[in-house]
Amino acid sequence: MNGKIRVLPEAVAQKIAAGEVVERPASVVKELMENAIDAGATEIVVELISGGLQLIRVVDNGEGMVPEDVPLALQRFATSKIRKAEDLYAVETLGFRGEALPSIASVSQMVLKTRPSNSISGTKVVSEGGEVKSISETGCPVGTEVEVHQLFYNLPVRRNFLRSIRTELRYALLLFHRVSLAHPSITFKFIHDGRTLQELLKTESLLIRVEAMLGREATDHLKAIRFDEAEIKIEGFTSLPTLAKGNRDGISLYIHGRYVKDRILYKAILEAYRHILPADKYPVSILWISLPPSSVDVNVHPTKAEVKFKEPERIYQAVWSLIRRALEEASPDDEWGAPEKRKEVVREVELQASLSFQNSRKPYSKPWGEESFPHQVREEKRIEWDTEKRGLYRIVGQLWGTYILCEAEGTLIFVDQHAAHERILYEKLKKNHEERSLAAEKLLLPVLIELSLEESLVLGSSEEAFEAIGFEIESVGERLYAIRSIPSFIEQKETGQRVREMLEELSFLKRGGEGATPLHALLISLACHSAVRANFPLRREEMEELIGNLYPFNPSTTCPHGRPVFFLLPLDEMNRQFKRN
Repeated sequence: MNGKIRVLPEAVAQKIAAGEVVERPASVVKELMENAIDAGATEIVVELISGGLQLIRVVDNGEGMVPEDVPLALQRFATSKIRKAEDLYAVETLGFRGEALPSIASVSQMVLKTRPSNSISGTKVVSEGGEVKSISETGCPVGTEVEVHQLFYNLPVRRNFLRSIRTELRYALLLFHRVSLAHPSITFKFIHDGRTLQELLKTESLLIRVEAMLGREATDHLKAIRFDEAEIKIEGFTSLPTLAKGNRDGISLYIHGRYVKDRILYKAILEAYRHILPADKYPVSILWISLPPSSVDVNVHPTKAEVKFKEPERIYQAVWSLIRRALEEASPDDEWGAPEKRKEVVREVELQASLSFQNSRKPYSKPWGEESFPHQVREEKRIEWDTEKRGLYRIVGQLWGTYILCEAEGTLIFVDQHAAHERILYEKLKKNHEERSLAAEKLLLPVLIELSLEESLVLGSSEEAFEAIGFEIESVGERLYAIRSIPSFIEQKETGQRVREMLEELSFLKRGGEGATPLHALLISLACHSAVRANFPLRREEMEELIGNLYPFNPSTTCPHGRPVFFLLPLDEMNRQFKRN
């Protein structure tokens, strides 16, 4: 009887291996940029056509390759950086596996030109689907130029999984930014469809490179940090509480110049901001970490995106203490900067929440009925979750400045004030938009805002959605915009912050593939950022208005992001907990 196990053909094995390294055009951009950096390049140009779906070209002025090395570079596991197994624990270069070029070549039509400085001519190699078609002598500048045509042309299923041109472009830009941020001494240029989108000139200052990427407004809220102790060196910037994002995109971590994702480092950073930033906000932290190569394993992931530390506790403690100290040493003028001011604000919020709860309580001893209610809420309000058992409800008070507690016949109702208000505002905004009754306000003086390249691209693809809700935003310079009209319910002083928040949410939704339309996402963002926050004490009349607008209670009600608005605690469950059954 014949066995079932077969050795895969080389061509199939190469495509499987390529799938681990090459996910989309952005993966190609990353691998080729890292090869150029390892080659000692001081200038790197990345050019895309149609978001990289048609062409990806990366040109560098590095050391180039001699003719004998060119065919070897397209073979798997061929590398100049590893000689023996022990070398894997002393890797300081970005590439070392010898998989990037052959993986890319196996799923594309590739043309490579290269020339070392001691040669008067270069070498050109043409490959298709991983098969070398020709190798010839050619004239070319010193360095290497790699052209990748028709990515996944021989894997139509993989190609069909790629997103739109604009989405793939933004993925590629994200990887371009991550790589270039770690190497300020190199000049980088990004071109798309013949238009230069970004040029980053080489500099010796990390701050100048960060400012070029994030914009001056953002860097004004960053604090420089440095750590050098017991062979661990950390340098970078972390944000004051005045700057936060709605996702982790603002956290960039580098080990020996390699961008990595590491849960230990993420946890250290987020723990340092615990009780300083809201739970749904994330800091902007850019850290360059150096430590002995033998203390970190970079060979745990095909794309080299993850690492494994020999002593993770030391790294965790170093990052946590560094950021925590930076936040505690922040200027007292910075919002929530000084420890004394932070403690004072916390005490004040806690006291207000406690007083709000105590003042809103109205003890009663009569049987359940209308006469048990304060005068202003005596009108009958019924609970809709049980058609057979309806009753009146009464607002008892506010818990921790976040939840509104209501009492009904046989049931307690816990309402999340932010989620509830967000739902109410969203429904109102959606209705006003459908009825074309969203009012806009023309600003006497326009509000100027400087955007990052990513934000500019998001704005460019969402102009109609912004106009539909009352914004008039005009480009007045490179990544500089004038906001001339805003929705009437937005305060002018909050305009720049609101626009950034909406652009951030749009970017997050589109990269995450959630399928929300730009207009829908903007309405959600407006509702979310206009709603009352958690840890915010409310007056009794404010609670009554909020609960009144939420009525009738629908058990399927959620906020626009999908979080529940309230939950019920039946009296029977309380009796069971207290063993009174």
